[in-house]
Amino acid sequence: MLQTTNQLTQIAQLGVGLGYRRPIKQEILAARYELDFLEVITENYLDDARHIEELEEICAIFPVIAHGVALSVGSMTPLNRQYLQGIKRVSDITKAPYYSEHLCMSRVPGIDLGHLTPLWFTQEVLRSVIDNVSYIQDYLGKPLILENVTYHLAIPGAEMSQEEFFNRLVAATGCGILLDVTNVYINSVNHHFDPIAFLERLPLDHVVQVHLAGGHWQNTILIDGHSDLIQEESWDLLKELVARCQVKGVIIEHDKNFPSMDLLLQQINKARRIVNKEDK
Repeated sequence: MLQTTNQLTQIAQLGVGLGYRRPIKQEILAARYELDFLEVITENYLDDARHIEELEEICAIFPVIAHGVALSVGSMTPLNRQYLQGIKRVSDITKAPYYSEHLCMSRVPGIDLGHLTPLWFTQEVLRSVIDNVSYIQDYLGKPLILENVTYHLAIPGAEMSQEEFFNRLVAATGCGILLDVTNVYINSVNHHFDPIAFLERLPLDHVVQVHLAGGHWQNTILIDGHSDLIQEESWDLLKELVARCQVKGVIIEHDKNFPSMDLLLQQINKARRIVNKEDK
């Protein structure tokens, strides 16, 4: 665990970048000198040799972080060894200093949920996640950085808060946090809590990377759609975060309804100013 914590402190500043999406590949390549790094979705590079070639091409141009969506660290079932082999291959190609995933459950025995399902914050689940994270870090040979997810329902009967769960997980494994600032904002709106107080209860010294995205309203619920420009409230929360801890990297996520690259670069530059504390 101490070795993993030391690896986190040695991660260099990555800057501000963009989630790589194939529909805007050419625009991303044209903006290469304005993007500090990219984040790729691991599952897009597991099965097709042509996609591996694409990943190698991207890694020759940009620093790249691999971000997974199907590891399911919160499942109370054995980890999928074949899938682990695949993510290690992708992670090794990127030569990234860490690997990122979600603190969630995406499968149960015999069923792929197809969704980033929140965890039941209990002692039993915590012990299982600690074992899984420790194994994954040893297997990959690098720290695991875990992201907070949005949720429509807080599972009843929790034995601790999400913040305490993160604190105890970090203390036991030395893993890092990929703090999705927009997810914090969205959850605070939908579940009526103070997002700044939530931030302050997290182990902020283990925050490595940040995600930002735009949400949209669906009736009375705010949805993490990754399809809109970033709301001002998320920008404000990023300012609160960087006032409290060092952030190594920020990724802007946009998955559909892509705006012009000029608008995306405006958001990237705004994030860069905030991280550099040039935007008050």
